[in-house]
Amino acid sequence: MNSGISTSEPEGRSDKQTPWERAAAAEGTTPSERTLTRLAKKAFLSLWSYSNVFTDEGRRNGKGDGKELCDLLVVFGNNLLLFSDKHCEYQSNTCVATAWPRWYKRAIAKSAKQLAGAENFLRSCPNRVFIDKHCQTLLPVALPDPAAAKYFLIAVTRGAHLAAREYFGGESSGSLILNTSISGDEHHDNPFHVGFPLPNRRFVHVLDELTIGLLLDELDTVPDFVAYLQCKEEFLQQPGIVISVPGEEDLLARYLATMRNGTHAFPKVPDGMNFVVLPEGEWETYLNSPQRKAKKQADEVSYLWDSLIEHQSKFIRSGDAITVPWQPPDALAHEHVIRALAEQPRLVRRELAADLLYALRRSEPGQMFARIKMTGRPPSQAFVFLTIPRNKGEDYNTIYRARRMHALAVYCHTIKEGMLTLKEAIGIASEPLSEDAASQDFMHVDLTEVSDDDLLHWRQEANELGILRPKTAMRLSHGTLQEFPVPFSFVEAPPMYLGEGGTVMTRAERRRIDREVRKAAKRKRPR
Repeated sequence: MNSGISTSEPEGRSDKQTPWERAAAAEGTTPSERTLTRLAKKAFLSLWSYSNVFTDEGRRNGKGDGKELCDLLVVFGNNLLLFSDKHCEYQSNTCVATAWPRWYKRAIAKSAKQLAGAENFLRSCPNRVFIDKHCQTLLPVALPDPAAAKYFLIAVTRGAHLAAREYFGGESSGSLILNTSISGDEHHDNPFHVGFPLPNRRFVHVLDELTIGLLLDELDTVPDFVAYLQCKEEFLQQPGIVISVPGEEDLLARYLATMRNGTHAFPKVPDGMNFVVLPEGEWETYLNSPQRKAKKQADEVSYLWDSLIEHQSKFIRSGDAITVPWQPPDALAHEHVIRALAEQPRLVRRELAADLLYALRRSEPGQMFARIKMTGRPPSQAFVFLTIPRNKGEDYNTIYRARRMHALAVYCHTIKEGMLTLKEAIGIASEPLSEDAASQDFMHVDLTEVSDDDLLHWRQEANELGILRPKTAMRLSHGTLQEFPVPFSFVEAPPMYLGEGGTVMTRAERRRIDREVRKAAKRKRPR
């Protein structure tokens, strides 16, 4: 699909909001839901995040309210993130043997059951999801085919954090211990531990008021967040292996600090090992590390990319996005174009934003400038950043913008000639920063099936514009993007902790073992 949009501030627009705009403004009905929605929209961006969506279950003859599907739904291509958010008071004045099962049932078990029901509904009835309780407006983004969809169930449970800190004592963060040997009602006898809440062991990510914020701060794009969830599910569901982790934050730290073949990963479990416990305290190590500080500083430029996506999203929701001349108006096609920008993880956004800024700052009277970035090995995706100054006396909408969009189309198609492995091109065109006006054109071009005749046609178009001249007007450069200026030195395999009879040790027991190991090491040092 070749699609494109142009956006600029409309003149004389009505203040009346579209249903899509109202859905984007919704933030949940409870304080905790509003907190979750704000975190999610910052990380996943507003075009794909919807709070309090509904199904038409329960409505009869077009009357009555629909049934809430989940507290927050993120729809991003084939990925669906289903969030349940519950804030339940923990009865601290009651003994833990009574208070914990009560809280677990209301906060975790109930959330897991609701999420499983929501997943089943989406699999069977993906066309019956609405953004209003009266079920008058369908979800404005397309839900994927259930056969291709990936569903992630995420239960955000609040209210027991302080009780957990008191229970574990010491310097515990108060997050729930992850233990894959526990499922269903077995949780009742394991205070502040979580494994598989659903009896069928369908994976549910259980987070609390601490860990939901950490995850959405460190993994603040859909591709980064989804990659972590997938990797986590695979790591914790290895057949025949029981894994215990002192908290989600320590699992996250281990993931962020472990790289394998250029991507984040979890440690490999040694052959023959059937019980693994990750060490405690790695989150604090990661949080206070110079590597993380340097990464955060380097990432600052990448948020220009997020701002660009958000800015263009409002035109799509309002219906003010201008479709390219060769394509009929289609809001879903517009979303597809912008999603191509949002599919980039934080590390890639860092470099793309820098390339965009470079192009915007280049300004020569009457001269267009293009910067092209290719990703993949071999390159499969190309980004074209094009700036074209407006000629004096040139009508802005009928001549200048048409000329700019045509030039962008020529760039996005002709680059296939010099790199046959490319599968798609994503183009952004704008005035340089030196101009007074500001608007953008976006384009997504499918390059998977381009004939020799097509290439010849676009080469002729490029020659007429005097662009992409082979060996004369292009300069290629190669670079390796580093997420951390200095890599971490975490070991490949985690320390293994076994309690008596192979049971999981408490945090206090782990700390005691660590102290004994350190003391023994000191005694062995030469004096």
